[in-house]
Amino acid sequence: MNKTDGPISLDEILDLALEYKASDIHFKANMPPVFRIDGLIRSIPDLPAFSSDLLRAMIMSILTPRQQQIFEESYELDTALLFADKARVRLNVYLDVDSIGCAMRIVPIEVPTISELQLPPVIDELTHNRQGLILVTGVTGTGKSTTLAAMINSINERDALHVYTMEDPIEFVHRPKCSIITQREIGFTTKSFGNALKAAMRADPDVLLIGEMRDAFTVQMGIRAAETGHLVFSTLHTQSAPKTIQRLLGVFTPAAQETIRIQLANTLKAIIAQQLIPLTGGGRIAVNEILINTATVQEAILRGDIDSINEFIKNGSYDGMQTMDNAIYDVFRQGLIDAETAKSYAVNKGEMERILRGAVSR
Repeated sequence: MNKTDGPISLDEILDLALEYKASDIHFKANMPPVFRIDGLIRSIPDLPAFSSDLLRAMIMSILTPRQQQIFEESYELDTALLFADKARVRLNVYLDVDSIGCAMRIVPIEVPTISELQLPPVIDELTHNRQGLILVTGVTGTGKSTTLAAMINSINERDALHVYTMEDPIEFVHRPKCSIITQREIGFTTKSFGNALKAAMRADPDVLLIGEMRDAFTVQMGIRAAETGHLVFSTLHTQSAPKTIQRLLGVFTPAAQETIRIQLANTLKAIIAQQLIPLTGGGRIAVNEILINTATVQEAILRGDIDSINEFIKNGSYDGMQTMDNAIYDVFRQGLIDAETAKSYAVNKGEMERILRGAVSR
């Protein structure tokens, strides 16, 4: 495609992004759009630059009057859009040195299954719980929303329940199968996670998805919902199970932490910490540290002995637990990634290097 001599439409750019299997598209004034492919920003040959005025006109043309007003008042906007039958796009619009810019996260229209994502079988087993708290964690861009969508999809395909989600923004749209699905978007169909949670508890839900546990109120409401017989899913931007527990406790005052620790010990079902790792042949794969809240783990949380949890994960394979480094090594052993990638993404790089040397010498 050669578009240097004429304009290019947003639909054409999206088609190119899908062709290149990009996860994101970035638009900035006076430069061509760039794609994120396999985790890296890449330029695509022959795409034209957008002037500030042309870029603003293009972006505003896809927003509703209300969305335009929100952007003009706050200089930023988070929302999601549907492009015909091609894809949903999570859209972040912002001002950058007086020029408009935006990032588009491409979300498949079809909700992926747990098996398609090659996630461990225990993740599907967790969706059979009828109450409790399940957390999927990781830094931005590690596929947390996709994993959660696959778990919700598993419930939707199997169980006659009411699934109630609160998201910022909505990415995957779930169509009713066995379950009925209520999806609410922060800022558009509800004003906050707190408001949505209050309303959810009056809407006869069985399963709740809280897009992110951002503050003490949301954490407390989520734990309370798990205590009162609901299955609650949520996310945090933490990179391991112990750090997740510490973060949850850390949003409360020291005086309140003991009560929250007891509630968390009794309601937590699992923590799934996730990374996306580039494959040798292109593409990326999710790898997971998995903590299951067994009786031993529960006792450690009650004691406040969070540091000991790493050892329980290492020794908990019978219960479906695995460390991040074991998950990475399994992907290496399957020939999907090389040794340098395994070392780069390992938590304990020295230990991973030792294990890899042993694997090569055998």
